[in-house]
Amino acid sequence: MAGELTFHLFGPLRVCGADGRCLALGSRTRRAVLAVLLLRPGQLVPVERIIGQLWHGAPPPGAAAHVHDQVAALREALETAGKSLVGRENGYLMDVAPERIDVCRFAGGAAAGREALTGGQPAGAARTLDAALAEWRGDPLADFPGEPFTGPTIAQLENLRAQAVQDRAEARLLLGDAGWCVTELDRLVRETPYRERLWELYAAALYRAGRRDDALAAIARVRDLLFEELGLQDGPGLRALERAVRDDDLAAIPGGAPPTG
Repeated sequence: MAGELTFHLFGPLRVCGADGRCLALGSRTRRAVLAVLLLRPGQLVPVERIIGQLWHGAPPPGAAAHVHDQVAALREALETAGKSLVGRENGYLMDVAPERIDVCRFAGGAAAGREALTGGQPAGAARTLDAALAEWRGDPLADFPGEPFTGPTIAQLENLRAQAVQDRAEARLLLGDAGWCVTELDRLVRETPYRERLWELYAAALYRAGRRDDALAAIARVRDLLFEELGLQDGPGLRALERAVRDDDLAAIPGGAPPTG
């Protein structure tokens, strides 16, 4: 496994040592080859797949030899980490532990946070999701905007981030931190106004913060938004929450007691 190097795919692609100094990786094509391999740590990526990812159906003459040359240069750059870039059969793999790659730490933390939340552990979920979201230091794969090989991964990461942000807000609400949730969710519903679950959490936070009328107004606002802009009816969760708010049914409204001390 690679030694003390860490690999960063949020923001510009970087490979850094334990002392914080980053390696010189060379050309854009070379960095793109590394990115393709890092997105599948420990998995063999055939040369033909690397060619398809980089040149999406229109490879230049001698593309396979070019990939081999780029890999040879990357091996030299990564030599301090030992045999981290391994050639097998007709492809290559990065023999790197996922926890040394920032996008893997983020994805693993987001999944673990969600598991803790659904398992009834909001405090653990909040801590885990805070750590996962802290990995997001810049746009994913920022060196390769618009490249077909990055599009699906970027979309997947952005969706995962939106879910993680939502899960963190739910965890904080269950912990009784209604004030924080009102501020955070007010921002989130403005940024992503069509996520109905965010609006449910926002309305619940408003109610838990003692703002019952504002909670009902938020529910009415998202109902109008969904119908007028998307032609959609509000879902059963939002309707159930509205009934609970009108009836002051605390047991049916997400949220916990405020923290003490």
